[in-house]
Amino acid sequence: MQTERKERIKALRDKLANLGPEQRQAIIDRGMIATVEGRTLSLHNTIMVYLQCNGRAPSVVGGFRQWKAAGRQVQRGEHGYMIWFPVGEKDKETGDIITADTFYTGTVFDISQTEIIEGA
Repeated sequence: MQTERKERIKALRDKLANLGPEQRQAIIDRGMIATVEGRTLSLHNTIMVYLQCNGRAPSVVGGFRQWKAAGRQVQRGEHGYMIWFPVGEKDKETGDIITADTFYTGTVFDISQTEIIEGA
């Protein structure tokens, strides 16, 4: 499982690195992707999601726990999209990352991959 994930990350990085300026602009022109918390994904993560969406049109994304907190659950069998997230020193007032020491991959799901939690 870990080896497979590393291979997927490497393939995605290679795909991203080999995008030409026209391809990159075509992806950007599709529009930015919002998070369930109301922010927009970074340009880099937006491009990464579009490269993985296989024809879907992602609009609002969130992690498993973020969707659960929003009263939705990821549908069984859905596969998420990998994004990069920073880990580092946070601003005490805003919670934003000030300096990113490290980046890790996380998984997000589009709202179309979720459903309302019954009784929530």
